[in-house]
Amino acid sequence: MLFKRISRASAETVFLVAKNVSGSTVTAGYHVVWDVGASSDGVRVTQASTADLNAYAGIADSDIANNDYGLLQVYGYRSSAYIFSSTGSSVAGTTYDVRNQEWGVMPAAGAASSGVNKAFGFMCAAVAASSSSSYNTTAAVFVRAL
Repeated sequence: MLFKRISRASAETVFLVAKNVSGSTVTAGYHVVWDVGASSDGVRVTQASTADLNAYAGIADSDIANNDYGLLQVYGYRSSAYIFSSTGSSVAGTTYDVRNQEWGVMPAAGAASSGVNKAFGFMCAAVAASSSSSYNTTAAVFVRAL
């Protein structure tokens, strides 16, 4: 793990090294999960599927080619991460759960869930409403995957 030197002037962040085994490049800002297949070793990560949403690993810090190693941000403020939103705006403090390669707004208590029951982060700034029914965008977030 890489812990940044303590500084009062910038946010605390924590990174770890992981190997992308998703079959394609993981784009910077995308969210990945630990590989929970027969070859899992605590280093391999992949894109999320319905079966492994609770195995959240973190956010790719930069593009990671398939079968290559790269940094995942696992804690702290991040100015740009992929999120899934809808026609309504998202406010700062909204908690998010894991979807495919992005976060989505956690369902209200008793509502149908995407399969995850844990908030791995929250919005640090509001996202304005869109005219489309649902869309992917980037936003400032605080990740807590540790």
